[in-house]
Amino acid sequence: MKKWLSLILAVCFCFTVPAAFAEEDFGYYPDTVPEARPFVNTWIAEDGDWRIEVYGEDGGLKLMAVHRLGDNMEDIWEYAAAMGENNALVSVPLGLHYRQDTVSGDWLITWYEDGDAAFTINENGRLLWNDLKEDAGKGLEFEPIGNFYGGRWMKGDTEVIFYDWYDNEYDIRCYQLGENNEILADAILKGTYDPESDTITAYGFFDPDKPFTVIFSYNENNNVVWTENGESTAMEYSCLTW
Repeated sequence: MKKWLSLILAVCFCFTVPAAFAEEDFGYYPDTVPEARPFVNTWIAEDGDWRIEVYGEDGGLKLMAVHRLGDNMEDIWEYAAAMGENNALVSVPLGLHYRQDTVSGDWLITWYEDGDAAFTINENGRLLWNDLKEDAGKGLEFEPIGNFYGGRWMKGDTEVIFYDWYDNEYDIRCYQLGENNEILADAILKGTYDPESDTITAYGFFDPDKPFTVIFSYNENNNVVWTENGESTAMEYSCLTW
Protein backbone atom coordinates (compact mmCIF):
# COMPACT_ATOMS: atom_id res chain seq x y z
CA MET A 1 0.00 0.00 0.00
CA LYS A 2 2.83 2.41 0.79
CA LYS A 3 4.27 1.97 -2.72
CA TRP A 4 0.84 2.77 -4.16
CA LEU A 5 0.59 5.86 -1.96
CA SER A 6 4.05 7.04 -2.97
CA LEU A 7 3.17 6.69 -6.66
CA ILE A 8 -0.10 8.58 -6.29
CA LEU A 9 1.50 11.33 -4.23
CA ALA A 10 4.39 11.69 -6.66
CA VAL A 11 1.88 12.33 -9.44
CA CYS A 12 0.02 14.80 -7.24
CA PHE A 13 3.25 16.73 -6.54
CA CYS A 14 3.43 17.52 -10.25
CA PHE A 15 0.11 19.34 -10.12
CA THR A 16 -0.02 20.78 -6.60
CA VAL A 17 3.51 22.19 -6.21
CA PRO A 18 4.54 23.18 -9.76
CA ALA A 19 7.20 25.71 -8.73
CA ALA A 20 9.15 23.16 -6.73
CA PHE A 21 8.57 20.14 -8.99
CA ALA A 22 8.48 21.43 -12.54
CA GLU A 23 11.35 19.26 -13.78
CA GLU A 24 10.73 15.71 -14.91
CA ASP A 25 13.62 14.35 -12.82
CA PHE A 26 12.81 15.48 -9.28
CA GLY A 27 16.00 14.24 -7.61
CA TYR A 28 16.40 13.12 -4.00
CA TYR A 29 14.60 15.88 -2.15
CA PRO A 30 16.87 16.40 0.92
CA ASP A 31 19.81 16.85 -1.49
CA THR A 32 18.01 19.28 -3.76
CA VAL A 33 16.29 21.17 -0.91
CA PRO A 34 18.73 21.29 2.07
CA GLU A 35 16.14 23.00 4.27
CA ALA A 36 14.26 19.69 4.34
CA ARG A 37 17.14 17.62 5.71
CA PRO A 38 16.58 18.44 9.44
CA PHE A 39 13.14 16.84 9.18
CA VAL A 40 14.51 13.47 8.00
CA ASN A 41 14.53 11.51 11.24
CA THR A 42 12.40 9.39 13.53
CA TRP A 43 10.62 11.54 16.11
CA ILE A 44 9.14 10.31 19.40
CA ALA A 45 6.61 12.01 21.68
CA GLU A 46 7.33 12.07 25.41
CA ASP A 47 5.06 9.16 26.33
CA GLY A 48 6.62 6.95 23.64
CA ASP A 49 3.26 5.92 22.20
CA TRP A 50 3.42 8.42 19.34
CA ARG A 51 6.14 8.64 16.70
CA ILE A 52 6.64 10.29 13.32
CA GLU A 53 8.97 8.73 10.74
CA VAL A 54 10.22 11.05 7.99
CA TYR A 55 11.96 9.76 4.84
CA GLY A 56 13.45 11.53 1.85
CA GLU A 57 12.11 10.56 -1.57
CA ASP A 58 12.48 11.75 -5.14
CA GLY A 59 10.49 14.97 -5.22
CA GLY A 60 9.53 15.29 -1.56
CA LEU A 61 9.39 13.81 1.93
CA LYS A 62 7.25 10.91 3.12
CA LEU A 63 5.88 11.13 6.67
CA MET A 64 4.18 8.47 8.76
CA ALA A 65 2.67 9.41 12.14
CA VAL A 66 1.96 6.38 14.33
CA HIS A 67 -0.08 6.11 17.54
CA ARG A 68 0.64 2.82 19.29
CA LEU A 69 -2.49 1.29 20.82
CA GLY A 70 -3.01 -1.87 22.83
CA ASP A 71 -3.78 -5.33 21.44
CA ASN A 72 -1.30 -5.08 18.52
CA MET A 73 -3.06 -2.10 16.98
CA GLU A 74 -1.73 1.17 15.61
CA ASP A 75 -3.43 4.23 14.20
CA ILE A 76 -1.41 5.58 11.27
CA TRP A 77 -1.42 8.83 9.30
CA GLU A 78 0.58 8.97 6.05
CA TYR A 79 1.55 12.12 4.15
CA ALA A 80 3.83 13.33 1.40
CA ALA A 81 5.15 16.87 1.84
CA ALA A 82 7.42 19.59 0.48
CA MET A 83 8.96 22.69 2.01
CA GLY A 84 6.60 25.64 2.16
CA GLU A 85 6.88 29.09 3.69
CA ASN A 86 8.56 29.79 7.05
CA ASN A 87 10.51 26.48 6.97
CA ALA A 88 7.35 24.42 7.32
CA LEU A 89 6.68 21.10 5.63
CA VAL A 90 3.34 21.26 3.82
CA SER A 91 1.59 18.06 2.80
CA VAL A 92 -0.22 17.17 -0.38
CA PRO A 93 -3.91 16.93 0.63
CA LEU A 94 -4.14 13.19 0.04
CA GLY A 95 -3.05 12.03 3.48
CA LEU A 96 -4.33 8.71 4.80
CA HIS A 97 -5.63 7.83 8.26
CA TYR A 98 -6.20 4.16 9.04
CA ARG A 99 -5.88 1.53 11.76
CA GLN A 100 -3.55 -1.41 11.28
CA ASP A 101 -2.97 -4.77 12.93
CA THR A 102 0.77 -4.77 13.68
CA VAL A 103 1.02 -8.56 13.51
CA SER A 104 -0.82 -9.28 10.25
CA GLY A 105 -0.32 -5.85 8.67
CA ASP A 106 -4.02 -5.79 7.73
CA TRP A 107 -5.90 -2.50 7.48
CA LEU A 108 -8.84 -2.67 9.89
CA ILE A 109 -10.42 0.76 9.45
CA THR A 110 -9.80 3.56 6.95
CA TRP A 111 -11.14 6.90 8.16
CA TYR A 112 -10.16 9.12 5.23
CA GLU A 113 -7.81 9.60 2.28
CA ASP A 114 -7.90 13.40 2.00
CA GLY A 115 -5.83 14.40 5.02
CA ASP A 116 -3.82 17.62 5.14
CA ALA A 117 -1.10 18.71 7.57
CA ALA A 118 1.90 20.95 8.20
CA PHE A 119 5.05 20.18 10.19
CA THR A 120 7.54 22.56 11.80
CA ILE A 121 10.60 22.32 14.06
CA ASN A 122 10.46 24.69 17.03
CA GLU A 123 13.27 26.59 18.75
CA ASN A 124 13.90 23.60 21.05
CA GLY A 125 14.47 21.27 18.10
CA ARG A 126 11.13 19.48 18.57
CA LEU A 127 8.88 18.51 15.68
CA LEU A 128 5.33 19.88 15.77
CA TRP A 129 2.48 18.31 13.81
CA ASN A 130 -0.43 20.53 12.77
CA ASP A 131 -3.11 18.15 11.54
CA LEU A 132 -5.46 20.28 9.43
CA LYS A 133 -8.05 17.51 9.02
CA GLU A 134 -8.86 16.43 12.59
CA ASP A 135 -6.26 18.17 14.81
CA ALA A 136 -4.74 14.81 15.81
CA GLY A 137 -1.31 16.20 16.66
CA LYS A 138 -2.49 18.99 18.95
CA GLY A 139 -0.26 19.47 22.00
CA LEU A 140 2.34 16.89 20.93
CA GLU A 141 6.06 17.61 20.65
CA PHE A 142 8.42 15.05 19.12
CA GLU A 143 12.13 14.65 19.82
CA PRO A 144 14.55 13.09 17.29
CA ILE A 145 15.94 9.59 17.94
CA GLY A 146 17.85 9.02 14.68
CA ASN A 147 17.07 6.80 11.71
CA PHE A 148 17.75 3.48 13.44
CA TYR A 149 14.17 2.65 14.46
CA GLY A 150 12.87 -0.60 12.94
CA GLY A 151 16.07 -1.37 11.02
CA ARG A 152 17.44 -4.92 10.64
CA TRP A 153 21.17 -5.41 10.04
CA MET A 154 23.69 -8.26 9.90
CA LYS A 155 27.16 -8.41 11.45
CA GLY A 156 28.51 -11.75 10.29
CA ASP A 157 26.14 -14.34 11.77
CA THR A 158 24.58 -11.83 14.19
CA GLU A 159 21.34 -10.09 13.29
CA VAL A 160 20.63 -6.75 14.95
CA ILE A 161 17.09 -5.37 15.07
CA PHE A 162 16.40 -1.86 16.38
CA TYR A 163 13.14 -3.16 17.73
CA ASP A 164 11.47 -0.36 19.65
CA TRP A 165 11.78 2.68 21.90
CA TYR A 166 10.78 2.47 25.57
CA ASP A 167 11.44 4.81 28.51
CA ASN A 168 13.78 7.04 26.48
CA GLU A 169 15.92 4.07 25.35
CA TYR A 170 16.23 1.91 22.27
CA ASP A 171 15.23 -1.73 22.69
CA ILE A 172 17.70 -3.59 20.44
CA ARG A 173 17.46 -7.34 19.76
CA CYS A 174 20.54 -9.33 18.77
CA TYR A 175 20.43 -12.92 17.52
CA GLN A 176 23.42 -15.18 16.86
CA LEU A 177 22.32 -17.45 14.01
CA GLY A 178 23.40 -20.92 12.94
CA GLU A 179 22.58 -22.97 9.89
CA ASN A 180 19.11 -22.39 8.43
CA ASN A 181 18.99 -19.23 10.54
CA GLU A 182 18.23 -21.06 13.78
CA ILE A 183 18.84 -18.89 16.85
CA LEU A 184 21.84 -20.05 18.89
CA ALA A 185 21.87 -17.15 21.35
CA ASP A 186 20.02 -13.89 21.84
CA ALA A 187 20.45 -10.65 23.71
CA ILE A 188 18.40 -7.55 24.46
CA LEU A 189 20.46 -4.36 24.44
CA LYS A 190 19.32 -1.05 25.91
CA GLY A 191 20.66 1.98 24.07
CA THR A 192 20.65 5.75 24.61
CA TYR A 193 20.63 8.06 21.59
CA ASP A 194 22.94 11.09 21.27
CA PRO A 195 21.48 13.55 18.73
CA GLU A 196 24.74 15.55 18.49
CA SER A 197 26.78 12.57 17.28
CA ASP A 198 23.79 10.65 15.80
CA THR A 199 24.90 7.51 17.65
CA ILE A 200 23.43 4.95 20.02
CA THR A 201 25.42 3.62 22.98
CA ALA A 202 23.97 0.23 23.89
CA TYR A 203 24.60 -2.22 26.74
CA GLY A 204 23.76 -5.92 27.02
CA PHE A 205 25.07 -9.47 26.93
CA PHE A 206 24.77 -12.85 25.25
CA ASP A 207 26.64 -14.38 28.19
CA PRO A 208 25.52 -12.95 31.59
CA ASP A 209 29.14 -13.06 32.74
CA LYS A 210 30.37 -11.07 29.72
CA PRO A 211 28.40 -7.83 29.28
CA PHE A 212 29.48 -5.64 26.38
CA THR A 213 29.01 -2.11 25.07
CA VAL A 214 28.36 -1.23 21.43
CA ILE A 215 28.21 2.16 19.71
CA PHE A 216 25.95 2.21 16.65
CA SER A 217 26.42 4.88 13.98
CA TYR A 218 25.94 5.40 10.24
CA ASN A 219 28.75 5.60 7.68
CA GLU A 220 28.92 7.52 4.40
CA ASN A 221 27.26 4.58 2.59
CA ASN A 222 24.26 4.72 4.94
CA ASN A 223 25.16 1.42 6.56
CA VAL A 224 24.92 0.99 10.32
CA VAL A 225 28.34 0.57 11.95
CA TRP A 226 28.94 -1.61 15.02
CA THR A 227 31.84 -0.29 17.15
CA GLU A 228 33.05 -2.39 20.07
CA ASN A 229 36.33 -2.00 21.97
CA GLY A 230 37.48 0.56 19.41
CA GLU A 231 36.95 -1.77 16.41
CA SER A 232 34.29 -0.84 13.85
CA THR A 233 32.38 -3.13 11.49
CA ALA A 234 29.95 -1.88 8.83
CA MET A 235 26.86 -4.09 8.88
CA GLU A 236 24.78 -5.24 5.93
CA TYR A 237 21.04 -4.67 5.63
CA SER A 238 19.13 -7.78 6.67
CA CYS A 239 16.22 -9.24 4.72
CA LEU A 240 15.79 -12.17 7.07
CA THR A 241 12.27 -13.11 8.11
CA TRP A 242 11.33 -15.46 10.89
